[in-house]
Amino acid sequence: MRAPAFKKATRALIVLALAAAGLGFTSSSASAAPVSINLCAKGGTATVPGPVSVPIWGFGVPTTPGDCSTATAGAPGPVLTVNEGDTVTISVINALPAGHTLSFEIPGVDFTPGPTDAAVGATVTRSFTANRPGTYVYRSGGGAGRQEAMGLYGALIVRPPTANQAYDTATTAYDVEAVLVLSTIDPSFNAAPDTFDMHSYRAMYWLINGKAYPDTAPITASAGQRVLLRYLNAGYDNTTMLLLGMHERVVSRDARLLNNPVDANAETIPAGATEDAIATVPSNAAPSTHGFPLYNRQQHLTNGPQTGQSPTPATGGGMLTFIHP
Repeated sequence: MRAPAFKKATRALIVLALAAAGLGFTSSSASAAPVSINLCAKGGTATVPGPVSVPIWGFGVPTTPGDCSTATAGAPGPVLTVNEGDTVTISVINALPAGHTLSFEIPGVDFTPGPTDAAVGATVTRSFTANRPGTYVYRSGGGAGRQEAMGLYGALIVRPPTANQAYDTATTAYDVEAVLVLSTIDPSFNAAPDTFDMHSYRAMYWLINGKAYPDTAPITASAGQRVLLRYLNAGYDNTTMLLLGMHERVVSRDARLLNNPVDANAETIPAGATEDAIATVPSNAAPSTHGFPLYNRQQHLTNGPQTGQSPTPATGGGMLTFIHP
């Protein structure tokens, strides 16, 4: 997640990108075709404001097929982009620490029957036809949720045939696209994922595409442009995102179009869910010198320990970014 994850779709090829904190590649739709995607699930590190280095498990793309030593683990993993009608095969090598069985899943996708899990050192292969455009979370369901909490999640985008539409209807047309993977980190859990008491889980870092403000990437859009906000909640709390100074139209939930789109300035994305909303940038002045804030309405806008915890009170940050020209 090193380059801005928010960008306009401009390519006609199916592409992958390592999206650790926002590096995501998107593509305009092309003819349906067979698509093969190779991933590794392995250990890595994430840097959060402080700076603090936190161990993670994440997905990465090996530059040498079959060699996970050439893959960099990211949380979230790379943004996977395919076209409606594609026949997709995803192969994931389990390079996690010993004893951790990987279980690969994409809620809302109907896989071809076959094995779902892979022991350490083995590969799990899942196939499906991308019948329905939309925004999906791919993840590991292993370890009773602990593997996902460690960072084994990412975004899958299925594009319709018409470029710059989220779905097969002109009402979902957009000019700028932003993939927003929402998640959290409790460093105490990440340091001991096998033995940590999950009843004690307490998030200290609230992330957009693996980054906490001020490290989050902004969304670049000018007045009059339509911004497609693809929300994916990879955390364990229902998360409300508020857009200050403008409204968004919620057009889809869990990759299913709404019969009656909803206009809102704050919308709650349930844990594990996805949501697509389109916001048109107004011509009036933004409420902040940084632009139009998009942030966590539950006020998860801090980095590090809270007041009363060691070592120091939290500083401003958290789940916050801006839309600006």
